[in-house]
Amino acid sequence: MTEVETSRRGAAPHAMAPADLDIRLVHSEAEARTVVRVLAQVWSRDGELEPLPPELAWVFAHSGNYVAVAYTDDEPVGAAIGFYGKDDAGPHLHSHIAGVLPAWQGSNVGYLLKQHQRLWALDRGLDRITWTFDPLVARNAYFNVVKLGARLTSYYVDFYGPMPDDINSGDETDRCLVSWRLDDAVARAAADGRFAAADLDELVSRGAVQVLHPDASGAPVQTHASDPVRLVQLPPDIVGVRQTAPALARRWRLALREVLVTAFADGLEVAGVTRDSCYVVSAPAD
Repeated sequence: MTEVETSRRGAAPHAMAPADLDIRLVHSEAEARTVVRVLAQVWSRDGELEPLPPELAWVFAHSGNYVAVAYTDDEPVGAAIGFYGKDDAGPHLHSHIAGVLPAWQGSNVGYLLKQHQRLWALDRGLDRITWTFDPLVARNAYFNVVKLGARLTSYYVDFYGPMPDDINSGDETDRCLVSWRLDDAVARAAADGRFAAADLDELVSRGAVQVLHPDASGAPVQTHASDPVRLVQLPPDIVGVRQTAPALARRWRLALREVLVTAFADGLEVAGVTRDSCYVVSAPAD
């Protein structure tokens, strides 16, 4: 097992990965083109368009931003690009795009890329990384909240507008903002491999209120509530629903939009995800 760079804060040395995994920062224009080639295979677009120009990836790296490639057996298998940002909470790294080649998904490459990114940010005095993702995709929500220890803190309606890639085409690009507080207890525990998936039965027994769930036909059912802990059940495979029942997928988009926009306006955040694809929405931790 090969470990990514470690520091006193840890870099998930426990995590199983390809035996010769090597995550490298980009230091040349040619390496930046490798990054874009990898990402183009994950985020493919009509006409073989790339998700961003290679020269832009190189400019990001050259100007001191985060651009990295994961290699195994000297073959690129994953990549990530992030740049410095600033919002009301202060400076942070914004992770713009990341991906792992399909053949390597599920092998911890993505997890180790994010942990490498975490250490890069901490070593530069940043305590937060943000990015956006489609909140309907349950497996990504579980990865972000449970495997990394991040939180979902804002909802953006049709954030990117129309996107022509194979994943987003034909759907509105609603996104949740992921806020990864890099040095808090949850993130440190996740970096050490201590993942805290929520238990739905226990939450229900404590009085959490279900505000979104599927009915017997798989259609979304909403319940309006102002309770401090709310449960939002997602379909386990929205990608499949989009392919087989696009109108149903659209109903899920609108239902989740209403539920999460309301919750964030009430000052809540997504603090957990159960193993069966249910968001736990509650007040932010201190």
